[in-house]
Amino acid sequence: MRRRIKLVAIEVVGAVAFLAPAQALASSVPEGSFNPGFLLSAGSGECPVGVGTEISGMVFPKGDPGSIGYGGFFQAQTYAGDYARLAFGFQLGNVVGGELGIAGLTRSDLHTSTFALHTGVFASAAVLGTGLRVTIPMSGADHGLPAHGVEMSWVLTLKVPIYSGRVFNSFGRPLRDEQGPITAAAREASGWADISDPALVAHLSPREREELAALWLEAALAEHASIATFSALALELLALGAPADLLAACQQAAQDEIEHARLSFGLASTYAGLPLGPGTLPLPATALSGDAAAVAYLSFTDGCIGETFAAALARRAQRHATDPAVARALARIATDEARHAALAWSIVAWCLTLDPARVRAALDAALAEPELDAPAAPLTDVLGLPIVPAARHGAVPVDEQKPLRRRAERTARARLKRMLRAPREARVEGGLVP
Repeated sequence: MRRRIKLVAIEVVGAVAFLAPAQALASSVPEGSFNPGFLLSAGSGECPVGVGTEISGMVFPKGDPGSIGYGGFFQAQTYAGDYARLAFGFQLGNVVGGELGIAGLTRSDLHTSTFALHTGVFASAAVLGTGLRVTIPMSGADHGLPAHGVEMSWVLTLKVPIYSGRVFNSFGRPLRDEQGPITAAAREASGWADISDPALVAHLSPREREELAALWLEAALAEHASIATFSALALELLALGAPADLLAACQQAAQDEIEHARLSFGLASTYAGLPLGPGTLPLPATALSGDAAAVAYLSFTDGCIGETFAAALARRAQRHATDPAVARALARIATDEARHAALAWSIVAWCLTLDPARVRAALDAALAEPELDAPAAPLTDVLGLPIVPAARHGAVPVDEQKPLRRRAERTARARLKRMLRAPREARVEGGLVP
């Protein structure tokens, strides 16, 4: 009984000791995850079955939870109450990955305490993970007892992934290069926003103001980058010989994004207490593609889906925003994003008239891709606890974003299928922007 209590205490102390570093790891970059959970292993060794806990933290350098990440893990297990296994180390991967670390096995009736090398491969999806783990002893006999032997185990984990990061409700159409989305760096600057509406921050603590300033600044930089996206799109349409109405609507969309950026920088500046604006924007050095298929593909994914979702997100945020300045900004963004989505449908329909076979192939490829999850993270700390009065200041919790994204994507996919079946009728349905 004493040994069992001691082993449980080892698990608890080990898990608590790893908790703070794992949280820091998960929240130290723009996107990360913290994953506490239950661990079961079965395989070779003195006692074939071990139960316990695993805590891991993963960061995603590209800011995308679907990309390759790196992080650390801690495992604590007991084997029939006879001995314990503690391990920690590094992980690399995402859905599939590998890990390397060190392990320690406590003394049992048959073996002495043993220091070992931990290696393994894993596969995970949402809350469930599985893998193969090998423990290779690196210390020998002591006190007349041999070291624990090599252990090869199948591992099952049941976790609660908690995503963290300062990713705000981003409404603009993204600007990208080969590495992913591009935004300017923020700086203290006049010309984009004046500090106003002191009542907005009068009831907030310094920490709440800091967090809200960072979140609205994230939104402002995304809107600012969208100005370049629509400017580049206008040049693509010019190269393809687009009609005047599409060009005018594209130029208007760029003007809309300027206003969205000004509104967002204004809110960020109010929360921060100093004027904020964008620095230099590293524009991608790419030539015009002149490819109707590429233009149609991005118009569907980023416009027909992305901006429909952005409009729904802004409307949802507006309904719960209690400050008039925040509500006015969200109302303007929602209206404009809905119009940008309509423009995207008009571009897709027009591209189908230019090169039907290649454009249809590109759109079929878009339909064949898996549905994406909501790209934004919740306005919470790494443990999922609220850090600011989120909804009152324009943020939408991630559990409410996901159904909005799912609805936007499924509606857009159904409409595109109708368009591809009857392109002329769908062109009328799309309503070419006047």
